[in-house]
Amino acid sequence: MNKIILLATALLSALCHAAPEIKGTPQDLRGLLYPSDNIVTIHGNAEKKAYSDKAIVSLVVSTEEKQLADAIASNSTLRERLGNTLNAAGIPREEIRNSKFSSSPQYGWLGSTPSSYKVINRIAITIDEESQLEAIARLADQNQEVELSDTTFEHSKEQEYNKQVKSLALQRIMDQKATYEQTLGIKLTPIGIRNSNAGFQATRGAMALEEVVVTAVRRARNGYESQSAEPSSYQTSSFDEIQYEAELSVDFQIKRE
Repeated sequence: MNKIILLATALLSALCHAAPEIKGTPQDLRGLLYPSDNIVTIHGNAEKKAYSDKAIVSLVVSTEEKQLADAIASNSTLRERLGNTLNAAGIPREEIRNSKFSSSPQYGWLGSTPSSYKVINRIAITIDEESQLEAIARLADQNQEVELSDTTFEHSKEQEYNKQVKSLALQRIMDQKATYEQTLGIKLTPIGIRNSNAGFQATRGAMALEEVVVTAVRRARNGYESQSAEPSSYQTSSFDEIQYEAELSVDFQIKRE
């Protein structure tokens, strides 16, 4: 009996002096066994405005006739007339592109025989001057069959400006790095870099074109009060303005000097 008591006492004593249990995820355990170097991340961002070289304006041309052939012919004739007018306004023929037409029968209230046929075609017009936009807007005003659908902008120096904003964001990071090193007496060595955001977008002035020109024409046709599509209405907004943005993050390893 005494031997059993002595054995239990010895086991209890061994358990009391055992090392504490280590708990945690595999990542936590790796951190305990192989602690990582001190790392600091510095963020930097930059913006730069530019002006697009050209805009692509889309017109939708819709014609409707009793016969399909007549609807196709009417659409083609109207598009040819629009092309001549745009060409006279200084837009080269090669910058006026027609999409493939689509036709759809228009059924009456009774019967399965189509009452008419509608032909729809989209014209994409590439412009580089605001006066050309005015000419396009006037065509939409003067022709019930023509509607401004949307406008997109292009900038030929996109890569160059993306480089510039990234360089500026990186320079701001390096300026912060130099301040930390001088103030804290440390050495920061870059070990990684990340792009959290990079690209460009239209500014408010650019997006205003949709409201002033495209939406205004649609509202006017529906009888609602709207802004005029005359030049004085939208010259105050830079419709071709683009804002380039870049956000960078650089990881540095901290070393004491």
